[in-house]
Amino acid sequence: MSAVAWQYGPEGVEAELHGLVPPEVDPTPAAPIPFDLHAVETRPRLPRPLDLDEIRRVLDDGRFWTEYQAIVHCRTGRTVAFEALARFRHRSGRPIPPDRVFPLLRDEPALLLRAELTLKLHQVEHAPRAPVFVNLDPDSWTRAGDRHQNPFLALFGSAQNKVVVEVTEALARTEALAARDMLSSLRSRHVTVALDDVGAVDGLLSFEAMTEAEVLKFDRSLIPRFENPRYRALVQALTRMAREVGAHTVLEGVETTAEFVLARDLGFDLVQGFLFKDRARVAGR
Repeated sequence: MSAVAWQYGPEGVEAELHGLVPPEVDPTPAAPIPFDLHAVETRPRLPRPLDLDEIRRVLDDGRFWTEYQAIVHCRTGRTVAFEALARFRHRSGRPIPPDRVFPLLRDEPALLLRAELTLKLHQVEHAPRAPVFVNLDPDSWTRAGDRHQNPFLALFGSAQNKVVVEVTEALARTEALAARDMLSSLRSRHVTVALDDVGAVDGLLSFEAMTEAEVLKFDRSLIPRFENPRYRALVQALTRMAREVGAHTVLEGVETTAEFVLARDLGFDLVQGFLFKDRARVAGR
């Protein structure tokens, strides 16, 4: 229903659109608004600017929660896993966009490590009874320990659910040494590894990271580019390659049934996106 229909009702809208009758107007003049000369103007308090001190307070106060987005099988339509995503809020309750939090944290590696450990513990402990995908920064992995003694390994290894660790394709290139060590260490402990943001705009395919990963997650920005036959052919080749080596593929950002069908036709195993928002779970604090 349009905004106009919401205001006037369908009959009033139809008449107004055909020029038959105008919407009803109350002829009674509105009462004057009283004016208080001594009133003090009050304005809503704005949230304090986001900086590292505010992020510390967010962690100290537990002002974060986890959203679990459904990952759906293309052939059966069933939810087979979830991706754990960190969410934050101001004291007022207003949400803080995660893409404002993590760039700041990367300027303070010690605080980033603290945040990663705190968030991952929450995400793993509160996960639905299904495999759970978690994102991990290679730099935090390196600062936490080595392949022999690392709290992330202990956390993922003791989890009740199967844990799939995601690393973005961009970080796999820019932090290549740390990413390579993290991926090989996780695989040596039989922790499944996923390469995220494959095919992102301005991204480059890291063949080494692709061979290490057991799950390839394709970026949402690819969907409008599927109109180009070359993009479709390339993605079909990559999904076929993944099947041949025993890896799985996920298309992110699926918002419509048509996109879901297209993902299936292109050979994707799994999809994720707004189309399945009703299947999301939330774990708060």
